[in-house]
Amino acid sequence: MRTGAGAMRVRRHEVVTTDPDVACQAILALTGHRVVLDGSRRDFRFALWTAQAGLLGLDRMAHSMTARSRTGPYADFMAVHVVRGRLGLAAGRADVRTSPGGVRTSAPVESSVSWTDLAGLVVRLPAERVALVAAVRAGANPQTFRFLGLAPVSTATAQAWARLSLFLHGLPDDALGQPLVQESLVDLAATTALAVFPNTTMTADYVPGPRRVPPAVVRRAQQYLDDHAAEPVTVAQVAAACGVGARALQAAFHRHVGHSPLTHLRRVRLARAHRDLVAAEPGGDETVAGIARRWGWTSPGRFAAAYREAYGRPPSATLHG
Repeated sequence: MRTGAGAMRVRRHEVVTTDPDVACQAILALTGHRVVLDGSRRDFRFALWTAQAGLLGLDRMAHSMTARSRTGPYADFMAVHVVRGRLGLAAGRADVRTSPGGVRTSAPVESSVSWTDLAGLVVRLPAERVALVAAVRAGANPQTFRFLGLAPVSTATAQAWARLSLFLHGLPDDALGQPLVQESLVDLAATTALAVFPNTTMTADYVPGPRRVPPAVVRRAQQYLDDHAAEPVTVAQVAAACGVGARALQAAFHRHVGHSPLTHLRRVRLARAHRDLVAAEPGGDETVAGIARRWGWTSPGRFAAAYREAYGRPPSATLHG
């Protein structure tokens, strides 16, 4: 019995070549940037894999030569995790050199990019979505929100982004294709980006506290979350449906029920997953991992832990019981 949101196709594109000219054309087609190559073309290797899962974009590239390019302003958020080689970016007064293990964002202005024997992982998000998360989390004005630097604020935050990058690129299509999983991954990536890279939420002056929201609005929000649990839902959407601000709704949930709106949503989805486990046909095609992903869990292990805490038994016992 399938009651959650249906899986969506993950759009993928792949180019693997030993011809430098084909590689340059692939980069031009993807980014619109013309690449100038340096050095010997002998033993050249290039590979590019791209994936688009809803709002989340993931790219992997390996390029064995030295190259340089001019890039125009990049309006959306994009972060590169360098796995091998060197990556340089010069934009205005900023000149960032990234070595293996390092990360950096794209520039919102025209810039110069260079690399040598590069292998890297890219995560892309719409700028509007990151600004919306900044508004919910920190009360930032979405119209004026922006990132202020190309490099992470610390070594620890750079490592946090590198771990997230590896995690996202390691997810299979049957996870990335689930709408609820996509929604949680976009929120996770945007929230992490706000903590890792310099942005206006870190430099803002005092932001007034959210106005008080009565319990009746919280109950209305809970009902909205119950009714839309099978759909990708954000706190901003719930708040708009209830006629209040996102930060005010967050504060009201903590005040009146002791947890956040998203915690309530996770509990509802866990209950729906339990219902699907109970209703599954004995010996049928349903799996614990499939049901978990349908209801927004990327990790079957974390789902199993949450399920055991709530129901006192592993989900596999319910499925096969």
